Amino acid sequence: MKKELYEKIISLCLNRGCSFAEVYYEEAKDTTYVLIERVLDDIITSTTRGIGIRVIVDDKVYYTSINDFNEDNILMETNNLLDNINCTVNTKKVSFKLDNLEEEYLDVIIPHEQFPVSKKIKILKEMDEEARKYSKYISQVKAMLVEKDKNFTVANSFGKYISSNEIATRLMCIPYASCDGRNETTFKAIGKGCGYEFLEDVGYKKYAREVSEVAVKKLSAVSFKGGRVPAILGPGFGAVIFHEACGHALEATSTADNLSAFSNKIGKVIASDKVTLIDDGTIPHEWGSTIFDSEGNRCQKNILIDKGVLKSYLVDYFNTKKLKHPLTGSARRESYLYPPTSRMNNTYLEKGNDLIEDMLKSIDYGIYCKSLAGGSVDVNTGDFNFTADECYLIEKGEVTKMLTGVTLIGKGQDILKKVEMVSNDLKLETGYCGSLSGTVLVDIGQPTIKVSEILVGGSC
Repeated sequence: MKKELYEKIISLCLNRGCSFAEVYYEEAKDTTYVLIERVLDDIITSTTRGIGIRVIVDDKVYYTSINDFNEDNILMETNNLLDNINCTVNTKKVSFKLDNLEEEYLDVIIPHEQFPVSKKIKILKEMDEEARKYSKYISQVKAMLVEKDKNFTVANSFGKYISSNEIATRLMCIPYASCDGRNETTFKAIGKGCGYEFLEDVGYKKYAREVSEVAVKKLSAVSFKGGRVPAILGPGFGAVIFHEACGHALEATSTADNLSAFSNKIGKVIASDKVTLIDDGTIPHEWGSTIFDSEGNRCQKNILIDKGVLKSYLVDYFNTKKLKHPLTGSARRESYLYPPTSRMNNTYLEKGNDLIEDMLKSIDYGIYCKSLAGGSVDVNTGDFNFTADECYLIEKGEVTKMLTGVTLIGKGQDILKKVEMVSNDLKLETGYCGSLSGTVLVDIGQPTIKVSEILVGGSC
């Protein structure tokens, strides 16, 4: 879109009495390659191109989107949005002008379109082969490769006018193990916020074998009776508890309307002094990193909890007045179909100095949850319920049997206070996060940690 059209849309909104107007333009392409049973089953490609128009009037947000790029139709859609808003026409006409476009793009060494499709399929087939070679009990393998490319421009009535991009690449392996009528599976993914140069640092064959190992181990996993026990949560995806039960509760979408368990608690102790929780959208080439957020603000590193003390929320422009809190570069959206709101980028528990062997020695009977799967959380109360994907019994300081049917149950505000030990093996893992502004890419991470007690649901 030309600069003049952005200016026309914003001028139209301001002259109709809006206190803020924003135009978001996007071109995006997603491609997924799916290999099932050694055969390329599908290549799924979607392209989007559209405009989102957001205005604020009397502390309320109004939004519309359009994928018709005829100028008259865009202005008509803008007028339709404004016609549904009860606002006073500005008697002093505004002729709005934007500054020069600020452009900054992620460096991409090997763009998706420059990496041959034959090599992409070869990688998937090699993952399939390695997964099957691990064990005769691997009965089926699904391998996937995801490419995401987006270019976007943001212009608003404060004079913000930026253009940038997002790019991400992800490999997934889902092996299925079968024996004596019992079937198990697991899921692992590795990805980065860059092009195919990410393969230089990824041993995807080893990764496929490791995933198969977990699936096969599950075939002999035993039931756990449950109860309140101490727990060790492994590095990486174990942090889904903190992402869901704490991270979402620190987003302005919850805190601004006093819907969060952590509302009005800036400066207060909400966790043990072992807990420093960070959200950082600036980590180079991470899955959840971007240069600018969806409002055109530069992403930044935000210390949310510092040694147990709540320091910051994640705040977008609309919620700054409500919270009297500065912007944090955390406004995100899935696409032009959604208005932006406060979201996480790369959220992780900062590493500590405790030794994993000391964690184990301190537990006579408990669990070692190496990785978590899905779950649910109520951000209003902090209540969570997560299923363990890979979990083991700890007996007299030793990791023994693999467990099945394990769930972790509790409250986010309680679990924060029960973090007793934190190691230095910080690991970030990729994921998708859904909320009011759609589904966005996020990293979650933590080092290995020990929790003094957690309620564990079992299957017997």
